[in-house]
Order: sequence, then C-alpha cells, then structure tokens
Amino acid sequence: MTSFSSTRKNEDLILLEYVINQNREITDSVQLQHSFKTLQDQSTHFIAKNLEIIYQVYLANIYAKNFDKLNPKSDLLYRNAEKAAKNLGLIDMQIWVNTQYGYYYYSFSQYQNAYPYFMEASKLLEQTNETQIFQKSDVYKKNAFFFMNVKELDKSEKYLQSALKYTNKKNKEYGTILNAIGHISLEKKNFSKANSYFNLTKKYALQNNDRIRYAKALGDIAAIHIHNKQYELAIDLLKKDIQISKEENNLRNLMYANIKLGELYLTLNRIDAAEEILKEAKSYASQKSYLSSFEYDIYLILLDIAIKKNNTTAELDARRKLSELENRLKKTDGENVINEINWNIQKDNFNYKYEAEKAKSEKATLLKNTLILVACLLLIIILFVFISFKRKIKIQNSVYDNKVLKLQNEKLKSENRLSKAKQTLDSYKTYLTEKNKQIEILNKEINNTSGLSKIEEQHGKLTTLLDSHLMTDENWNNFKNVFNYEQKEFVKHLNQHFPSLTESNLRIIYLLKLELNNVEIAQLLGITTDAVKKAKQRLRKKYKNYDYIFHHHSNEKK
Repeated sequence: MTSFSSTRKNEDLILLEYVINQNREITDSVQLQHSFKTLQDQSTHFIAKNLEIIYQVYLANIYAKNFDKLNPKSDLLYRNAEKAAKNLGLIDMQIWVNTQYGYYYYSFSQYQNAYPYFMEASKLLEQTNETQIFQKSDVYKKNAFFFMNVKELDKSEKYLQSALKYTNKKNKEYGTILNAIGHISLEKKNFSKANSYFNLTKKYALQNNDRIRYAKALGDIAAIHIHNKQYELAIDLLKKDIQISKEENNLRNLMYANIKLGELYLTLNRIDAAEEILKEAKSYASQKSYLSSFEYDIYLILLDIAIKKNNTTAELDARRKLSELENRLKKTDGENVINEINWNIQKDNFNYKYEAEKAKSEKATLLKNTLILVACLLLIIILFVFISFKRKIKIQNSVYDNKVLKLQNEKLKSENRLSKAKQTLDSYKTYLTEKNKQIEILNKEINNTSGLSKIEEQHGKLTTLLDSHLMTDENWNNFKNVFNYEQKEFVKHLNQHFPSLTESNLRIIYLLKLELNNVEIAQLLGITTDAVKKAKQRLRKKYKNYDYIFHHHSNEKK
C-alpha cells in the first residue's frame, strides 16, 4: 500500500471515505486498533491526524454500544475527535464528527446534549458542497432523525431526501429512510403521502430481506388505518408487527408495537387486552433509562386503565411513576425539552440568518465601495489613455505629414534633375531608377502595420503620391520621344519586322531595353509582376521570332 499524500487532495478524500466505510462495522476495539495502526504507519503526518480522528470516533461508538449508555470513555474520545477536527480546520471531518457525537447523545435520548452538535453539523452542511461530505447518506440520515424528533420537519425531510439520493436501493437503509419520510408526512397530516412511503418501505424491506423494517412498516400503515377508523385492519397489522419483532428478537420494536396496540385497545374500550399487552412493553422500557419517554407513554395508558377500572391503588402507582418519569424527562427527551430545543433552533436560525444578512450587507457595501473605487480608477486610466492616445495620434500625424512632405520633395528633386538635365535615355534611366526606389519606399510605408498605415487609410496622401509616380500618358510620350530619337535603328527594326505591336507592348519593350527588370517595370506601370510576365509570354506566343525583337541587344532581364 502506497503512502498517502501530504495534502488533502481529492484522492485523499476518497481514501478517507473508504476508511470510514470499511471500519464502520468493526465492533472489537482490538481489531479496530490494529486496522488503524496499519494505516497510520503508512501515512504522512497530516493524513495520520485524519485517521486518528476517525479511530477515536469509532472507538467511542464501540464503548457506547458495549456499555449501552453514556460513558466517560466515549465522551472523552468524541470530545478529542471534535476538537482535533476543528483545530485542523477540516469542514468535512467536522460535519462527520459532530454528527457522530450528536447521534451518540440522541441515541440515549439526551436531546439537550445532542442539540449543539447537530446544530453545528447543520450549519456546516448548509455551507458545504455535497461532494465534500463523508458518508453522505449516513450523515444526512442522522441529522434528519434528530431534527424530526425536535419537530423541525421541513429541515428533516430535506436531509432525508438528500440521504435517499446517496443510498443504494439494495441497502437496508433505503427502507429506513423511506420510512422516516413517511413519518414526517404522517406528522404533517399528509396521510396519502405517508401511506405511499410506508408501502414503499414494505416493498424495499421485502426486497432487501429486512424483516424488522417490514414489521415497522406494517405498524406504521396501521396508524393510517386508525386515522381512517379501520380498527380491525390496524389490529391485524400491529399483531403481525409484534409477531415478527418476537421472531427477530427485536425488543425495542416489540415494545413500540405493544404500546400502539395498547393505545388502540384502550380507544376501543378493550381494557383487559390493553393492560395485558402493556405489561410486556413496560418490562422492557423500565430496563433502559434512555427509554423513559416510552415508559411515560405506557404509564399514561395504565393510568387511564386504572381510572376506568376504578382501581385506586393502580391509579396512585401510575401517578407516582409518571411524576418520577416527568422529572427524569426534563433532562432528556420530554416534551418540554423538545419544545425548548425547538425554540433554541428557531432562535439560532434567526441569529444565523441575521448574521448572514449582516455579512451579506457588509459584503454588498464593500463591493459597492470597491466598484466605486474601481470605476474612479478606470475613469482615470481611460482619461490617461485618451490623452496619451490623442498625443500619440498627434505625433503620428506629424510624423506622417513629415514623411509625405519628404517623399514629395524627393519626387520634385528627381523631376527637377530630369528637367534640368539633357533629355537622354541615360537621364531617363536615372530618373526611372529613382522613381522605383521612391515607389518601393511608398509601398513599404503604406503596407506597414504601424500606426502610420491607419493614418494613411484616413488621408491617403501616400497612395496619392504613389499614383503620381506611375507612368502617365504624358510621361510615356515624353519618354517615347526621347527613346525614338536615340534608338532610331531599333525603332525602325520594330516597325519593319513587328508592325502590329501595340502601345502596351512598346512600353514593356522600351523599358526592357533600358535594362529594367520585371519588378521595376511593374512598379512604374502600376501593374503586378505577374502581369508583366504574362505580357512577355503573350509576345512570345504571338511572335515566334520573339528573341529577334532584341537582336540589337541580347541582355534583356527576364
């Protein structure tokens, strides 16, 4: 087995959940100690602390089960586990430990002691993503049971529905949870819904071979029949409940079913039958201090029986016992205790909501102030950016205008040099070479991705200047005249042998004679390099003796 991670990652949570589930059924303290010793020896220090918390809780559960009452050993172990989980700041572990600690007190009817732990677990549950909860089904179920018994029915049903979602239908606990939802519906006087859930409980109890849960479902359906005044049907179901409880030796459920049947017999004025069946229930309830509330219910019925029978001695005994039980129940799970806990829950819920609203209001105020501050900062930034942008645009416009002016001056200088010089092909070649250089610069500036290209899109001065460099008809005619003058023999040669040449053909041929390449010709004529190549190809295709055009000069740049 590999060591655990030093931090609680997702795989650690899965592993801890596995450890919790794998060891929940261990009832022997020695076996439990051995199991956790093996795990802790292979764990990092941090994960070992988590395992120690789980171990303390399960050892406390074993002591509680063995003693069958509250005991100092369990108290100390639960307390240490709860403190350790809180000190480590482990929300998921705090939920689990508080639930286990609260359920320990709840199991022995110590509702006042259970109350703070279930309240803490409940608050944490409301703040925690369900995926981060250990033993989801068990945690939700146990919290639901407590809140159901202190009359917080809506919260209890909410938790039961969550528990149901995380419980396998083949698990016996599925029927337990269905049954509890049925009880809440019964408490809310929704008899149709209660009956539906009790019948579902029967169905899954049979499927999962859970005879006691099946017996309890029969007893609960009997309560529906009693409400509908179908007393004989109710009696039959309660008798079946009692029979199965005896066969399974489940004394607690047997006691509960006997009490319900005794109450029904008394309602039907079958006094002797009621008294007889309550004897067995009283015998079991009196043995367990945490069953005082059930014993109290038994003596209430026995008091009614004594009064109906006019049995003064039995009546006095019942009243004396009820007084004794009332004093005991004031500290455990009596009606006054439940009412007080319910009141405290309402008060705590109010305080919790008040604090939540206060925190929400403070958060909203903080958010508002933060937004105002951010808005002011954004405004300052926007103003700064705007001013910087305007300044940048101004600088760019200035650079742009200077660049245009510079290029215009260079063009004028070049034209002036041509006009002042003797009109020869050499001067034209120099002029056209300068033009090509200026065209290259202009193309580069226009296609530049800098801010100047955007300014050019708006003003188009560079493009206009570029267009002015192209060979116009006037420029062509001037150049043509000079060329015809200096290249008379070549022109004569063309006229004699190639009389069908067009003006477009002549432009390309003349420029080629000046030893300009395809790119330079394309730039001067304002066409693409491919267009120049195609024009030359058409000439070759049209004139088989194309090369004869340049027989005076064989140095054409192709």
